[in-house]
Amino acid sequence: MRRSKADAEVTRARILDAAGKLFAIQGITRTRLTDIAGEAGVTRGAIYWHFKDKEDLIEAMMDSVGAPTNAALEALGNTSIHETLSLDMLKNVIVDAFERTNKLAALEQITRFVFRYSLCNESESLTQRIRNDRKLATIRLQRFFNNAQTAKLIRADLNPECVAIHTHTHIIGLFHHHLSSPPPGLSTEYVAKSLDLLFDGIKTKP
Repeated sequence: MRRSKADAEVTRARILDAAGKLFAIQGITRTRLTDIAGEAGVTRGAIYWHFKDKEDLIEAMMDSVGAPTNAALEALGNTSIHETLSLDMLKNVIVDAFERTNKLAALEQITRFVFRYSLCNESESLTQRIRNDRKLATIRLQRFFNNAQTAKLIRADLNPECVAIHTHTHIIGLFHHHLSSPPPGLSTEYVAKSLDLLFDGIKTKP
């Protein structure tokens, strides 16, 4: 039974990887489930076993990209000001997301796909999902910066919502620059230093 479940997860991952590749090359509307099945080396029935339709598959792609980072940001946003809090905690979440994208080919492909469709309306559900994810990420970051400001880690004259939007934009910019550059792109060390530079500008001065 365990083996069957493991096999199903492998098949699901192959389907998501294939969909990411074909969507990026052909676009959403021109890619059929039959095409995805052929690319993944599975039957259409296997796709319908995991996903009810193409829109459901797209939702799953979005989940596979953002789930670990979203969970980490949610945890950070809910950190009490009475607990140990530091800007390095946020930096580590972002660097971890960057490292995972570099190590997992499927995740990198899906991330490219998401960036490609972030400013178009080829799929209404995808466009709405991207907007919702951006809004939720900003809310989580704002919560974190609210706590950081209360803990006197960042300057009192700053608006946490503005800091959250600025930080989110910086993160997106780093990922976009990395994925649109010739290999090897940005290094993890560069990303960490870039975040240090960003946070140095908002820290409370001695």
